[in-house]
This record gives sequence, structure tokens and C-alpha cells, in this order.
Amino acid sequence: YGCMDPSALNYNSNATCSDSNCFYSIYISEYGEGSGYNKYIEIYNGSGLPVDLSSYQIWKISNGGSWPEYTLSLSGILANGDVYIVCSSNSNTDSIITSAADITWYQASWTGDDAVGLAKDSVLIDVIGTDGPDIGDGWDVAGFLEGTKDHTLIRKCDVIKGNSNWSLSAGTDAQNSEWIVRSQNDWTDLGQHTDSCQGPYIYGCTDTAALNYYSPTNVNNGTCIYPFRI
Repeated sequence: YGCMDPSALNYNSNATCSDSNCFYSIYISEYGEGSGYNKYIEIYNGSGLPVDLSSYQIWKISNGGSWPEYTLSLSGILANGDVYIVCSSNSNTDSIITSAADITWYQASWTGDDAVGLAKDSVLIDVIGTDGPDIGDGWDVAGFLEGTKDHTLIRKCDVIKGNSNWSLSAGTDAQNSEWIVRSQNDWTDLGQHTDSCQGPYIYGCTDTAALNYYSPTNVNNGTCIYPFRI
């Protein structure tokens, strides 16, 4: 008996039966597909223990293909409750992002149809997107068409581990998705993983320019209605 999930800290490769007692480690907490070179990915440690990053890599596929097309090996110790940020190395990346980043990477220049993943010991444990043919402009997320393009994605606070099944992670609407979809260049939660966990989720229109804006709403569900303009 033991933990049979390779994404867990106490994974036992010799176990043949699960003891349902896995302890989970780091996962993708935020993804930014901002304008220009304002691209980043944030990794969160909610395990309760410091995590040695030397077993982890960031993987990337550009415009369709197979895992991994590009890799970035991580290093250092990530404290419990802390985040690790990888952003574009381009000099035009916004200083808000670079000042929060732990490392820059030339390949952190993704667009909506570039898959990004987190791997542990060469096993993919968390993903944004999938391998295979080029999806087009981006993958749908939480009911948002092509949500990986021109948006910031934030992991919901009730998610405690990575998910290598993008279809389940992305979901089909705001309620069953693991992600909150925010506007492009929204970096208000960058460098932490807290603001998506303040109280219960209230789904609705969060855009003040919309006719059906509702101020208590904290998760946009894609239902905003806008005035007709000629």
C-alpha cells in the first residue's frame, strides 16, 4: 500500500494498492497571456512543506506538436505558501511582471495556442492546453471561447493539485472549471495565490461597462451584455 499518484510528494513507485493518503505539491496557480511579451506562468506550493524544485520542469509546445518541445529546468527551494514565477526574457516585458519573476525564459513567449505544462521527474502533472494538432487561436476555458488567448487564468482556491487532463481542468463553464478567467493584462494577483480565495464564489458579469454588471460578483461567467453601438 502507498500513494500511487506520481504528482504527489509521497509517491511510492513500489506501491500496487493506493492507501488514499497522498500529499500534494506544487501546481500552476496563474497563467498570463498578456499583450506583447507580457507572458508568465506562476507555480504555487500549498503542500505545507518546502519543496525542492530540482525535480521539476516547465514544458512548452508551440503551435501544436508533442510534449515536450521546449523545457526549462527549475531550481531552488519553494517555501510553503510561496509562488515561483517564470516570465519572458524579452526586454519589453512589463516591469510589474519582471520584478515579481524568479526566472526569465526565452520560450515564455506563448500565444493562446501554445501548450504549457509542469512536469515532475519527466512526468507531466499540470497543463494549460494539450499536445496534438494546432488548436487554432486558443483553447476554451470555463465557457470562454479561446480563453487561453488574451486572458489571465487564475486557479480556484479549492484546487489542491495539478491536473494533467486539460479537458477536465478547463471545464465547460465557470462553475465546473478549475480556472477563473480574467481580462488580458490583469496582474492583480501576480506574486501570490490569495485573492481568488476571499469568500465564496459569486458568478455573474464583472465588467462595469456591461448592462448586467453586478457588483457582488467575483467570478466572470461570460454573461455580460453590452449596449448596442453603431
